[in-house]
Amino acid sequence: MKDGFNYDLTKAMQKGNFFERVYHGSRLKFWLNLTNYAGKKVLDIGCNTGILLVPLLDRGAKAVGIDISKEDIKKAKQYLRANKFSPSLCRVADAGSLPFPSNTFDLVLISDVIEHVGNPDKVVQEALRVAKKNGRVYVTVPNKWHPVVRYSFVRKLLTGRKNVDEFPDKPYDLKMLIKLFPKTKLLENKLTAFFTEIFAAFQKI
Repeated sequence: MKDGFNYDLTKAMQKGNFFERVYHGSRLKFWLNLTNYAGKKVLDIGCNTGILLVPLLDRGAKAVGIDISKEDIKKAKQYLRANKFSPSLCRVADAGSLPFPSNTFDLVLISDVIEHVGNPDKVVQEALRVAKKNGRVYVTVPNKWHPVVRYSFVRKLLTGRKNVDEFPDKPYDLKMLIKLFPKTKLLENKLTAFFTEIFAAFQKI
């Protein structure tokens, strides 16, 4: 997706319809309960408008976010200011060419990004490059077998969005996801977000 997602997930979670508020609230809770982020250097790849970035900062993470969408980053900076964080903690950048030195982050988060890029291998390579040795990369991708993912009319019905086309938008199964992470250690995998998403935790070795 060349110009990013351009859909304010923060607003959807706070002011969307019932499904959006429950769904995005559930996703956020899942991410925040994965580990103790306090004091850890965290990169949020595809941070959108800061739906995860701001709560991470609230919990003491040394977090930064990137997104390819200028409009999403503009809104993320507004949310950061509103929560008394520096707007410099997010920037426009390409996930396939991260503007950070190698071996920088304890944790790299890739929440619903890989399915939207033309070269997911490059995104994964970059995520692992900037992760420290023994650092972790947490990933979610859409579960290809879930009806909300498989049928666009279901997504439109639940979200109220007229357009849910997010090309490219390639759903995954676990085997496909693991294949993207050679020479890493798979620490955990599960279904989340009402079984619509596959989560996996990989360790850089």
